[in-house]
Amino acid sequence: MKGRPLIPFAIIAFLGILLMVAFSTIGLQQRANMDEEGDEPIVIDDPVEYGQGLVESSCLSCHANDLSGTASAPAINNLDLSHDEIVNVVSNGQGEGMPSFSGNFEPEEIDAIAEYLLSLTE
Repeated sequence: MKGRPLIPFAIIAFLGILLMVAFSTIGLQQRANMDEEGDEPIVIDDPVEYGQGLVESSCLSCHANDLSGTASAPAINNLDLSHDEIVNVVSNGQGEGMPSFSGNFEPEEIDAIAEYLLSLTE
């Protein structure tokens, strides 16, 4: 290449840096918007129905389709636990088989799961 090969590379480098700054600014703005939206509390009209949906999406794989338990997970369709005890187990896990779900669910959702599980024993 004859002439000045440095100028095209400098232009490309400058454009790359400019795009990086622009995308970073856009990303930071989107992150700020997401953080603002996440501060709104979850509104649950019917905790039992909402809890049923959460249990069906998260618990059936270990506790069986009818929640009667499997070889690796106990039955949860007839619990002899209080609301607070269920919330504690779901939030913090229990033993090596039951993981903690506090990072997966909001406190309102864990309460709804407890309400649904308690409704099964009535």
